[in-house]
Amino acid sequence: MSVKNFVTAMLAGCAVVVVSGGVGVAAQKPQAQQPAAIAKTMPQPDMAAKCKAMMAEMDRMMAATKTADEGLNDLVAKMNAAAGMEKADAIAAVVNEMVRQRRTMRDGMMKMEQDMMGHMMEHMQAGKDSMATCPMMKQMGGMKH
Repeated sequence: MSVKNFVTAMLAGCAVVVVSGGVGVAAQKPQAQQPAAIAKTMPQPDMAAKCKAMMAEMDRMMAATKTADEGLNDLVAKMNAAAGMEKADAIAAVVNEMVRQRRTMRDGMMKMEQDMMGHMMEHMQAGKDSMATCPMMKQMGGMKH
């Protein structure tokens, strides 16, 4: 599974959990508190900047993955062209690079998951319409509330 597909699936799943939990909480609010809830739907001025920063981080991760893939492709080409003991060294280089990339990807995905959950919570606190304006949600095809 590619990083983009994983991140998209993770974000969609997390959004469903957050949105479904938010609906239950919103339904429990007394009517007297509804004007305060309406005031919260106004987007926070820094929310657009946070959305752009999250998108930039996702783009950075995708570019880093592409660069890592190109480096691995080069090592594989060298491995395929090698013979004898040089082949064994080339195989070791490929395996070491794959392990390094996997660790880096795992760590990055864990951080991105935490960042995305925090970002979605900020949208939930800003109001139900806030998430619909998020560039990440638009890129994923939009989220229905």
